[in-house]
Amino acid sequence: MYAPELYRSEELAQQHRLIEAHPFGMLTATVDGRPHGTHIPFVLDKGPGDGPRGRLRAHLAKVNPVVPVLAEGAEVMAAFVGPHAYICPDDYATETHFPTWNYAAVHVYGRPRLLDADEELRQLEDLIAAEEARRLPKEPWTLDRVPRELVEQFRTMIVAFELPIDRIDGIFKFGQNKKEEDVLAQIASFRGRPFDSAAHFADQLHAHNAERLG
Repeated sequence: MYAPELYRSEELAQQHRLIEAHPFGMLTATVDGRPHGTHIPFVLDKGPGDGPRGRLRAHLAKVNPVVPVLAEGAEVMAAFVGPHAYICPDDYATETHFPTWNYAAVHVYGRPRLLDADEELRQLEDLIAAEEARRLPKEPWTLDRVPRELVEQFRTMIVAFELPIDRIDGIFKFGQNKKEEDVLAQIASFRGRPFDSAAHFADQLHAHNAERLG
């Protein structure tokens, strides 16, 4: 990952938070000598038994051409994109600026391992539980509500795997190179927009510049 030092994140907890908030990542691997990308949701495990940097778990269609690469244990990368937005020069308090894009992203590297039948079922259950938790207080949906034979039929069409995190890179570009008054002007601009994602982005701008903004 290209990440200038000013924007580079070495904080594992911050990197983990982005993955948990934006778990739909892109798995990339080399298939027959060419780059191959697959968009899938991941579960992040970060307990004491999950390695120093944690691990990811996911599943994908058995017919996906990346499956043999996973079975071989060749290194792959999973990329996650967090909050991002176009920054207009009109949103600065000072002159003169060019348009830019502020964003956050995390890249994870590791060698995958295919999961056995019990581990695969647990991966499905954990993924569903993580997403259903985002919809509380709605009663969570579970696999128990589906006839067992249909669950088993579905499982014949997928392959589940884990990805112990060997290396993780993060970039959080939120105006750290701009003057305080310019960042405050951008925050005010985003807070004035009538949608939740703009308010969330304003929170990110403040959080990544909080120390100097006070």
